[in-house]
Amino acid sequence: MPANKYITRNGTISIVGITDAGASWNYPPDMPSDPRWQKWPTQVTVPASFRGSGRPVNVVTCFEEALAKVYRAIEDPRTRTQCDAYFLELGKARSERMRRSLTDLLGYKLIFFRNGSANPADDFRATSGQAAVVMGEVLSSNNVAGNAIITISAYAARSPVSLAATIIHELAHVAGAPGRPADGDWTRMNQEARAPYFGAENALKKCGCTQQHDPAIYGEILDRFQRRMKISGLA
Repeated sequence: MPANKYITRNGTISIVGITDAGASWNYPPDMPSDPRWQKWPTQVTVPASFRGSGRPVNVVTCFEEALAKVYRAIEDPRTRTQCDAYFLELGKARSERMRRSLTDLLGYKLIFFRNGSANPADDFRATSGQAAVVMGEVLSSNNVAGNAIITISAYAARSPVSLAATIIHELAHVAGAPGRPADGDWTRMNQEARAPYFGAENALKKCGCTQQHDPAIYGEILDRFQRRMKISGLA
């Protein structure tokens, strides 16, 4: 793949903090320390206790290879048909003009922040590696303007395959997959009532990431877009 095929200064994808990604931004002024609005370093090192190699992972290369995997899924006619149909079904509660397939969403302006500590190395020191880790969250999406802001954990960027699965999961939320309700309501739900909240993770089975699908992962959404936040290309 040509260098920066999907991540370019004037393209549709920006990794906030990488100097050649072309994003102009600042922290939302009323929550400057929120861990969901961190910059990406040029590389991250994922310890073996978090299923990492212990060697540095180049962030831009990881995103490029992950997105190449996602693009291959929609370039395969068989996968594209079932994947796009699934994404459109996720938006069935919306008006027809607001429903989006994965193919549609890959044409959006996508901004990727990092979810974690100001120092990426700290993200892997808090637990033994067995505790739950937030892979990613949708911070904001606008299907009319065609943009989305997504935060991804350094842990999810441990490999292109893991990152591709996380991106598909988060784009499924943009398409309409719901986020689970408050803890009290969640604990009172039976298995049938909880089923829709696994919709984002189930997108992996439809879109070429079957091996990365985890039946225990439910969806959550946090919309924290601030009017005073300045990100180039977003309205």
